[in-house]
Amino acid sequence: MKKALAVCAALALLGTLISCSAKSSAMSITSALDEADRYIEQGYPKDALKILGDCEKRILNPMEAIGVYKRYIALDKKKAAEKILLKSLKKNPDNIELNAVCAAFLKNSGRTEEALQRARVLRDTKYSGLYSELRFMQLAQGEPLGQDFYLSEEAKALYFGAWTSSEDNAWLRNAALCALAKGEYGDAEALAPSRLQSPSDAYFWALAFYDNKKYGEAAECLLQAKALLAKNEGRFFDGISERRKINAVETTSLLSDSYALMGEEKEAERVRGELIAELTIGPEFETAAQVGASKSLLGTMYLNSALYAMQRNDEKAAYNTLTFVTQKWPDFAPALIAYGNFAYNSSRQIMDDPLTKSLRDAGVASTDMKRFDERPRASVADALLRMKESIARTHDDRLYVAALELEDKIDTSSDERARLGRMYRVLERNALAADLYPAEIAQYATHTLLRLDRYGEAKDLFKKYLVAKYNLGKEREFEEDLALALRNMILWEVEYAAYFAAHERETDLTKRLYEYAVYESGFSSSYGGTEISPAAATQSAVNLAMIYSSTGNKDKALELYGRAQGRATDNFLRSDIMYRLACVYDAKKDEAAAVKALEYSLYLNPANGPARLLMGKFKK
Repeated sequence: MKKALAVCAALALLGTLISCSAKSSAMSITSALDEADRYIEQGYPKDALKILGDCEKRILNPMEAIGVYKRYIALDKKKAAEKILLKSLKKNPDNIELNAVCAAFLKNSGRTEEALQRARVLRDTKYSGLYSELRFMQLAQGEPLGQDFYLSEEAKALYFGAWTSSEDNAWLRNAALCALAKGEYGDAEALAPSRLQSPSDAYFWALAFYDNKKYGEAAECLLQAKALLAKNEGRFFDGISERRKINAVETTSLLSDSYALMGEEKEAERVRGELIAELTIGPEFETAAQVGASKSLLGTMYLNSALYAMQRNDEKAAYNTLTFVTQKWPDFAPALIAYGNFAYNSSRQIMDDPLTKSLRDAGVASTDMKRFDERPRASVADALLRMKESIARTHDDRLYVAALELEDKIDTSSDERARLGRMYRVLERNALAADLYPAEIAQYATHTLLRLDRYGEAKDLFKKYLVAKYNLGKEREFEEDLALALRNMILWEVEYAAYFAAHERETDLTKRLYEYAVYESGFSSSYGGTEISPAAATQSAVNLAMIYSSTGNKDKALELYGRAQGRATDNFLRSDIMYRLACVYDAKKDEAAAVKALEYSLYLNPANGPARLLMGKFKK
């Protein structure tokens, strides 16, 4: 009996042991894999392989299969590793982790095509970077691809996929370039990352925002670029490598332009002034003044500061800055032109009214007289000499025309015939072909003829020039070809064409030309906003608003007049715009708004006769 009980007890104990053994066998593969890891670390590969073989039989999910796979790879058992992956993939063909691991295995084994096939399911997932890498590897092994591919939608998706995995913003910038190349500024902007990684990264996204007319967002990126420059390099010009990619001159120039386009002229001047002041402290100026893009941008910043000073009637600051710029960059045409205009204006301003004369005769000088006498004066002869010396070196047509116009201004002795003769000689010397001239020369000649009230000659010369340059009117009507050629034309050509069309009462053509100039110039064909293009003349916007008003679109006219008034800097033009606004309000029977516009018009220019006449209508 005791033996029977002992056998039963033994059997019970054996059952308990078997049960425990089953639990041990079924315990999480994680523990078994940890044990295999210990054997691998201690140099017992056979024991590790025995455990892995046991684990293979008990795999329940893809993550366990990947765990076993990793240990086979650590033991350099690639066939076993691939086998376990393929077995698990057969059960879980859509599992992205398994596909990603398998694609990586095949890539590392040199089986690129197989890896790419496996990785196709990874597109638009967190592992899309692996697909992008494999696709680029495949492309590199084939025929060289042109720029069209690398700016294509497929390439854009590949760049974005690479960024998804790497979070390297360089890939995002590549994707954005695909959109920018097509003028899809909104799509490019939408790719902007939440964290900017370097000054060059911040500058790039600032450009993307700037091109999409998001000047506030551009300014924010540029401020981050400046902060990153200061953080990475101390002062802006310390550290040579990053300066080659992006430097403080480029950043500050774009920041200044962004502020200016937001109407923050004072802030634009402040950031320019900060950089200019820092550059004058040490030798950094010479580096910035001679290297790369900063060479022309720095000169432009000095010039913009001079123009800002001129707007504020700070003639001393304008003179000092213009003199410096023209000496430092003797072939910088915009600065030479501005210096010539300054010289002409300063030479013709006089204080010779009767009161001033009587005070001078009495040996008395008022504060205004002293300020006038002490203001700097530039020599027109010096300005012309600088221009002509630069023309001899550069053959710059803009500068050539500016010099001609300055000579015309100071030439008070020549009659109309002499001026015409000089203009036609200029045309003859610079003709490229029959009726074809450099754009600046054609503009100068057209403007000269209009200034001399020779409308017919101006229109004839201009039309022949357009026909010769753009091959207009050969297969279709001239006006139809003109409308189709707009995107190839220079803005001044469009604006002059609109002027002549308006003079000929071709309303539809005039409207189309001015709409292109005002809303589309300087932007891609996809641009369709209502803001005035920075490239367009304010007068073009005023003319288009007049067309809207005269064709019954009063509300659109009011909107455009308002935008034009906001960007005009000349008080006489602003006064005229406010008068025209009042006329529209009057037509809409809005007397209160009309009176308010007229009051402001007369405040800006008390001598505005039409505004005063219309005001009289409301005061009766």
